[in-house]
Formats: sequence, C-alpha cells, structure tokens
Amino acid sequence: MKSNFSMRPSINVVVPEPFITLDEFCRRTGYKLSYVRKMISDGRLPIRKKDGSNSLVEVNMFALTMEAAQGCEISMQA
Repeated sequence: MKSNFSMRPSINVVVPEPFITLDEFCRRTGYKLSYVRKMISDGRLPIRKKDGSNSLVEVNMFALTMEAAQGCEISMQA
C-alpha cells in the first residue's frame, strides 16, 4: 500500500516582532551600537526603509530570520 505523505519536515517559524529598534537589537545580541551601525552600513543587517533622514532605524527581524532559514540545509539520509 502506498502512503501519500512527504518526507520533508514541516517547519513553522514565528516572528513575534518583525521590526525592533537598534537599542533593543543591541540588548538582545550583546553587540555594541557602533558595531551594529557598521553592520548596517556594510549591508550585513537588514533594516526597515526610512521615511526621512531623522526617522527611527529599525532592524528587519523577518528578513533576518528568512536569511538565516535559507542558509540552513536539512539533509535526511535513508
């Protein structure tokens, strides 16, 4: 009898806060603010598009999570 299911695991990712401030990102990661600003200028840290030059800079946690998920590779051996 043939079963009709996939061997690929189903993974759900929940991002409770899609955007957080730089201060909150620094608090959670332990990075210094100067290092985080350098990551942003290098393009290593995704941020929300700003409306003006003085608007609040927020880290795009959804994009960061998706980038991390795409970098993972799940291999299953039979």
